[in-house]
Amino acid sequence: MAVDTGTVIRDVSNSMKALLKAHVPELNDDSYISFGSPSDIDSSTMRLSMCLYYMSHSPSMRNSEREEIGGTDEFRYPPAYLDLYYLLTPYAKDRETEQLILGRIFQLFHEHPVLSGSDLAGNLTACGNDKIRISYNNLTIQDIKQLWEVFPGKPAKVSLSYLVSPVRLPAERTITIPKVLARELGVRPI
Repeated sequence: MAVDTGTVIRDVSNSMKALLKAHVPELNDDSYISFGSPSDIDSSTMRLSMCLYYMSHSPSMRNSEREEIGGTDEFRYPPAYLDLYYLLTPYAKDRETEQLILGRIFQLFHEHPVLSGSDLAGNLTACGNDKIRISYNNLTIQDIKQLWEVFPGKPAKVSLSYLVSPVRLPAERTITIPKVLARELGVRPI
C-alpha cells in the first residue's frame, strides 16, 4: 500500500497544532490556531498565527543514499529532508494575554523539543519520520524587520520563530538495479 507523501508538511503543522492545543490552555480550541500568516488574522479575536514562512533542504542531510525496497532489485531515490521555519504570533484582546501565550509556547517547546510517537500526525511515521526536532530560531532585529515587511498593513508584533527539522519526505520515484548474483573473474592459466 502506497503512502501519500504529499501530506508530510501539512502533517507536521497539524502535529504542532495538536501539541499546542493540548498544552496551552488559551489555545485549546481548533479555531484559536490558524496556519495563516499574520496578515490573514483578524486581530480583534483570540488567535495564534502559526505561519510556515520558509522551508529549505536540510543541509546536514543532503547526501542520503538510495533505499532498497524489500530485498528486490528496486530502489527508491534518496529522500529529501526539509527544514521548516514557523512564526508563531499571538493575537488577543490585551498584551498581557499575548505575553502569557508566548511564555507558555516557549516553555512547551523547551520542555518538549521533539515530536515523536503519538505526537506525529497523519503519515509522518509511515514516511519514516520517527523524531522531528523543534528548535528555537533566534532571529536578529534585522531578520524580524525584513520578515514583518512581508505582511503589509500589519505592525510588527513580538513573535516566536521555530525551526522544525529534519522532516523526511520520501521519494516516490524508483529505479531498478539488477543485483550481481555471480562474479566471473575470467582468470586463464598462463
